[in-house]
Amino acid sequence: MAKGVGGGRGPSWTRAEKPRDLRASAGRLFSYMGPYRKHLIVGIILAMVSSLLSLIGPQYISDITDSIQSGITNGTFDTGLIFNISLILIAMYSAGVITSMVQHIVIGASSEMVGANMRQDLSSKINRVPLSILDRYRTGEVMSRFTNDCHTVSNGCSESVTNLITSITMLIGGFLMMLVTDVTLTIVAVIPVMVGFVILYLVTTKTTRFFRQQSKGLGELNALVEEVYGNHEVVRAYNGMEGFRSDFEGINENLHDTMLKARIVTAMVPQLMGFLNNMEYVLVCIVGSILILDGDIGYGTIVAFIIYVRLFTNPVVHISESISRMQSVISASERVFEILDLDEMPDTTGKGPMEQSSGRIEFRDICFSYTPDREIIHNLNLVVEPGSKIAIVGPTGSGKTTIANLLMRFYDIDSGDILIDGTSIKDTDRGWVHDQFCYVLQDSWLFEGTVADNISFTNPDMSRSTIEAVCQAVGIDGFVESLPQGYDTVLDEKTGLSAGQKQQLAIARALARDAPMIILDEATSSVDTRTEKKIQEAMDILTFGRTSFIIAHRLSTIVDSDLILVMRDGSIVERGTHDELLAIDGFYKTLYDSQFENCD
Repeated sequence: MAKGVGGGRGPSWTRAEKPRDLRASAGRLFSYMGPYRKHLIVGIILAMVSSLLSLIGPQYISDITDSIQSGITNGTFDTGLIFNISLILIAMYSAGVITSMVQHIVIGASSEMVGANMRQDLSSKINRVPLSILDRYRTGEVMSRFTNDCHTVSNGCSESVTNLITSITMLIGGFLMMLVTDVTLTIVAVIPVMVGFVILYLVTTKTTRFFRQQSKGLGELNALVEEVYGNHEVVRAYNGMEGFRSDFEGINENLHDTMLKARIVTAMVPQLMGFLNNMEYVLVCIVGSILILDGDIGYGTIVAFIIYVRLFTNPVVHISESISRMQSVISASERVFEILDLDEMPDTTGKGPMEQSSGRIEFRDICFSYTPDREIIHNLNLVVEPGSKIAIVGPTGSGKTTIANLLMRFYDIDSGDILIDGTSIKDTDRGWVHDQFCYVLQDSWLFEGTVADNISFTNPDMSRSTIEAVCQAVGIDGFVESLPQGYDTVLDEKTGLSAGQKQQLAIARALARDAPMIILDEATSSVDTRTEKKIQEAMDILTFGRTSFIIAHRLSTIVDSDLILVMRDGSIVERGTHDELLAIDGFYKTLYDSQFENCD
């Protein structure tokens, strides 16, 4: 449910952050890559092959250097040996490039599938989560999980895993090759790297919370923008832009501070590691020069070792970047898992009647509350016979729409039972229950598609003649035919339909569905009196033989109902036909008179 827009919202925009288990989240994240373990194994092997080829190369460069040094000293160059070694190096480095490219493609494809599977799981989960739980989240927050967080996971997994595998292989391999080349120089080169690891550990333990706050802030910003710009007419009409701007600036400033801190801390690591890397070169050059003067090593050894220093130290920087990226990925995945771990609606797929209902409904001692401290429906009892037209009236907040929500199993009742054709909906497949109703909400909803697509929603095989007949019955055939492409006109924000026209299309969509029961929740609230009369006439024809529930504030639309239920504070206080209720001279008559007292 959208919240109002204005100033003074304060802390209500944020939700307290719960402690997270990074190790568990990381393990759960990588479990998503389980179906692609073969791809991962291939990618890891290719990464190791590419790294090993890079590590072997300096040994051949050392041989070339020693051969050239010998030629300078002796005056005779072994050009054949130098040429052959050069060909070997070209072949090795070319193979390394190819294996590295294939590795990035294989692991990248697996990572994208992880993101796609997460989005698929989120989509399926949303359909199984009770509305009472989803009501705790704003639309923008949920959208942020689908877009920002899943995108971060898919991109981050690919880059982080690839860099991590390559860097670890290069780090270990570089260390072993340095040991083989010269032990003394290896000890000198390792000291700055060990200092770098200590710095890396200290930094990464402090940055995790920044990435969590960053993901959370992006979700809050997305929710605010979606909420305000989705209702910009109301915001402007009430001059609420200043309040919105204040809220936006608060969230934006917090997000800026968090992202800046994360960026500063993570930017420090490569710079510090670069400094230590340069110190390593200095130490190797100094000690190496001394060893050369002593005759312990040759020039080829020092050239190869300098290359190994680069191959050994660069992975440290890449590992730090990968760990920082993984922190962001894990924080994003935690937000996705938060939705995936929500309690689901109890369902009994495959149970209950699978044939179409006759339309008989019974309410037995129904009690329901959206929140534990406020009961909305109290001990509701009602039997509705097939084909009956039931009107539900009452003041705002009396529980009218709640009855429709319970009928559709959008929410589960606290106690009591609802039966369709004698079978409890608790023991019936939820999808089957939905198939028994066509539902028109007070706020009309149309998706971006043609007029025909909107009317034949979930039934693409519906014939054009049926679509046209429904539109004619509702009285919008002339309007539809006046559109640029008629029934093939694509409806979007540029089409410029009025609220009444959207509602008429929504009603036509409901009537086109062959369901035994109909729920109309203020279905004519957005149409004028003349249009309302046309729709009412069509409804009288098309609801014949169907059980109908009409929730209405305009009492003129329900005077011919078989039964009118008058609700007040969650209970049915009166019931009867229009004439019977007027004769009682009770609450219904008070409502009726308040609407028509100025009509004389």
